[in-house]
Amino acid sequence: MTRSQIRGAVAELLSISIGRQITLAESITRDFEPTWDSLKHVELILMLEERFGVQFSEEEMAALRSSDEIVHAIEEKSVA
Repeated sequence: MTRSQIRGAVAELLSISIGRQITLAESITRDFEPTWDSLKHVELILMLEERFGVQFSEEEMAALRSSDEIVHAIEEKSVA
């Protein structure tokens, strides 16, 4: 899967999770997105794990604070 495809899927899942449209070019962080709370974060992680066939540890989940960090983590896990 290419970076662009991962970015698109992450944007789609973030849009579902936080309830607003996220564009491919948009980079968002939990600190500046009021609807991205802890419950939405867990929901998002579960959707990401299912979509990409990856697993995140509790430490990894807590460290994922932006859409860019999520894309990078999925890329890393996809290579491993």
